[in-house]
Amino acid sequence: MKFSGDYHTHSTYSDGHGTVKEMVLAAVKCGLAEIGLADHGPANIGTGIKNGKTLLKIQTELEELGLQNPGIKLLGGVEANIVSPDGFIDVEKDVLARLDYLLVGLHPYVIPQGGAGLSWIIGNQVAGIRRYKSRIRNQNTKALIGAVYRYKVLAVTHPGLKMEIDIPEVARACQIRNTAWEINTGHKHPGFSEILEAAASGVDFIVNSDAHFPETVGRLEYGAQILEKARVPIERILNAME
Repeated sequence: MKFSGDYHTHSTYSDGHGTVKEMVLAAVKCGLAEIGLADHGPANIGTGIKNGKTLLKIQTELEELGLQNPGIKLLGGVEANIVSPDGFIDVEKDVLARLDYLLVGLHPYVIPQGGAGLSWIIGNQVAGIRRYKSRIRNQNTKALIGAVYRYKVLAVTHPGLKMEIDIPEVARACQIRNTAWEINTGHKHPGFSEILEAAASGVDFIVNSDAHFPETVGRLEYGAQILEKARVPIERILNAME
């Protein structure tokens, strides 16, 4: 299985180790037809972009690089953080309207929105304690579903990584909202059993590298292997090529 594009990559504008140009040239080198830059939203503590204007600056860089590299399609997006248990994210709607796509993800170390958000984020730090685990899992599930319904989301990133969720419940929401379930090859997540759970809902998948280095752009082999093992039809993998 081969893939047409890689839509979850990070540049030096957030916590990546390659400039926008270096990430684009890496995609050209490995023969991708498309690449998407999706730096972390500003709520990521110590690793996010400065603010929404940074995303527009990246868009401008991509437009200029597109003129120099006509053989590849360059897309500007964001991996936005969910910052409240109701599913609000850390990127303004007027900025989102100027981007090519939106990824959303749960991250344990973000600046939350309001008191409820603070309680939820702190709760995830103690989620390993048995008496809190079920409640926090339910809150994470509600937050992710809330974001999927509140915004037009291309995909949820590394669902369930470090912040446990109810996989069937979130996958059903994604299927209804035409939001893809990411196979994240950088983290090799989700695993086989989790993919089977999600696939049972009828959700579509997308395979991304979560590349933070130019050298890992387009390294999507794990996605091909795990989806073939799970016997997910190729027509349910958004960036798979026949």
